[in-house]
Amino acid sequence: MQHDALLTQDELDFIQSMHHNPQLNVRDASSSLMVNGGAQIRDLLTRLAAHDHVTIQAQFDNQQMTFPLQLVEDEFHAVHLRLGVPSIFEDGPMVRPWRLMLEEPVALENIKGQPGSLWVHEVSFKGVLLEIRGRAKPPKTFALWFSPTGYERIPVRGTLERENTQGLFAYRLNQGNADETERLRQFILQQHRLAHPEVHA
Repeated sequence: MQHDALLTQDELDFIQSMHHNPQLNVRDASSSLMVNGGAQIRDLLTRLAAHDHVTIQAQFDNQQMTFPLQLVEDEFHAVHLRLGVPSIFEDGPMVRPWRLMLEEPVALENIKGQPGSLWVHEVSFKGVLLEIRGRAKPPKTFALWFSPTGYERIPVRGTLERENTQGLFAYRLNQGNADETERLRQFILQQHRLAHPEVHA
């Protein structure tokens, strides 16, 4: 090898292997959105996404998904439109958020990971249906952690809405920040994918 070479042969081989690695060259189709339709439409969508809440809605069977359009800046300071994690709704007498019915109830945990008396039976990105175990009274509000098996803990904050005919308590979720809401929507999307594989195929 020449003494004035910038890279060793091992370094060149490594770069070549990275360049030809098919796994590294696959784009994440779910995280980016190509807008074809002319500069005027693209500029309009970009302006709207910068100043307002812009969504794309898809309907199938008795459900609908609403994807937020987000402006993101890449490492080269170029701005792109990207689809966010969708909100999933189900149609009926009234449109409501899609609810995941858990096979087994999951206890909400405190900051130390200890389960309490509130057990989740159903969850959506807007609310939870809880069973109160023991002799505890249903709290007016709570700030705890939802920790389904196999997933990272998600902080949840709820406000009591009502008791249903089965003795379970409906709480409206009011997440503290966008990241918490995004994490809960991501979990719901993953569960929707398992429940309705034909939609996500």
